[in-house]
Amino acid sequence: MKRLAPAVLLGLLAGFQGGLFGVGGGIVMVPGMVLFLAVPQHRAHATSLAAMIFSTTAAVIPLAMDNRIDWDTAGFLVTGSMIGAYLGARLFSRIPEIWLAGGFLVLALASAVRMLMERETPGAAAAGTATIDTWWLGIIGFVLVGFFAGGLGAVMGVGGGIVNVPALVTLYSFEQHLAQGTSLAVIVPTAIVAAVTHTRRGHVDWRLALTLACGGLVGGWLGARTALVLNGALLRVLFVCFLLLMVTRMAVRTWKHTRQARQKAQEASA
Repeated sequence: MKRLAPAVLLGLLAGFQGGLFGVGGGIVMVPGMVLFLAVPQHRAHATSLAAMIFSTTAAVIPLAMDNRIDWDTAGFLVTGSMIGAYLGARLFSRIPEIWLAGGFLVLALASAVRMLMERETPGAAAAGTATIDTWWLGIIGFVLVGFFAGGLGAVMGVGGGIVNVPALVTLYSFEQHLAQGTSLAVIVPTAIVAAVTHTRRGHVDWRLALTLACGGLVGGWLGARTALVLNGALLRVLFVCFLLLMVTRMAVRTWKHTRQARQKAQEASA
């Protein structure tokens, strides 16, 4: 019961952030569970994906109603993403905790830099497939982007949107809102596959996931509604600022964890 209110609030914030930036919300939930709810790193990653199913579904609805999802592209991305999510979830338990934390930091920092370098392309296509000279190469590209995003998402506990959104904007000239809406549509089935696989291996705390989802449902819808009234340039700036903040917090925690582990090893060998 002690974790009830903090978990609901965390789910609300994560859902809002996920809906606002089209990234699922795991980038808030994972460090939030580790830092504030004392959840072990592996369980936090897996539980984040389970909670994300609900918050992302809530975020997709207003974006779909506003026609901000390219369903054809989403289908190609999902094909690769679900395969990547399944394989990533199966390899998950073999990865040391410190590697998970370090990988999360690198992924978040790289995404921040990538988004900071982006620029709106004048007259960018409403649908990314319209900008591809060779359609089959474009389809293969979408599948590969989805595979990479799904695999990283399953391992890092995020929805893969921090890969999908920059890729759609920079490689396929998607308008920012369309890229985010399409990314969220892909995250829902991807998160389901990853969460089911993690559940079979005993990594998901479903009680905590459903508690997070209580706030995530509201937050996801509000975040998507907010994104619709903001311009793409402002969304990118906000996204970069948020990622840099989370990188700083997680970097400090990882450094402390590493130092403590070394001290314990030294004491044990003394």
